[in-house]
Amino acid sequence: MTPEELEECRWHLLYRAEYSSRYHRRRAAFLTNLDTLFTLITITAGASAFGDLVGGSPGWLAKAGAAVVTLISLVQAILRLGSAGMTHVQWLKRWSRLQTEITLNTDPDEADIKGWMTEKASIEEDCVTELRALVLDCEDAAARVLGIAGRQHRIWSLQRLLIHFGTFQQTFPHLADAPSNKGSPKPPQT
Repeated sequence: MTPEELEECRWHLLYRAEYSSRYHRRRAAFLTNLDTLFTLITITAGASAFGDLVGGSPGWLAKAGAAVVTLISLVQAILRLGSAGMTHVQWLKRWSRLQTEITLNTDPDEADIKGWMTEKASIEEDCVTELRALVLDCEDAAARVLGIAGRQHRIWSLQRLLIHFGTFQQTFPHLADAPSNKGSPKPPQT
């Protein structure tokens, strides 16, 4: 590989590590916070139901509390939000470690590139699904940080609001005011 090809491979890997770190950081925070919120709601609803039961015949508060506890417990058992959040934390650590290695090695050789590509493939084997809208939002942020023009996408407000629950938007056009950058990301010109 020529020095230019090595630099281009390094740049592609750095870009991928940058936006993947952002993606997994956001997913881990969302899932962990949602799990914590559900746990607090369950504790509050359970305590309210218990207090109503201790106070006498069960009223509407006990019934509502029991229903909330049951529903949230079912959601937590099926989705395993806490463990899913921790899985994203582990992927975040691996992508961040790879990003740091790439950032610190500004003059890689072929062995470095092959090692980084092997680690990238290993991480991608573990993480088989991604939310497309969230990926594009993280790519856009990475492109802004790395100075890559023409990579910004239009993500509609409703999609942005529900970005962690699924990808509902069918197309993600490039923003009109962002210059088009056909092909691969390139290092910013200095």
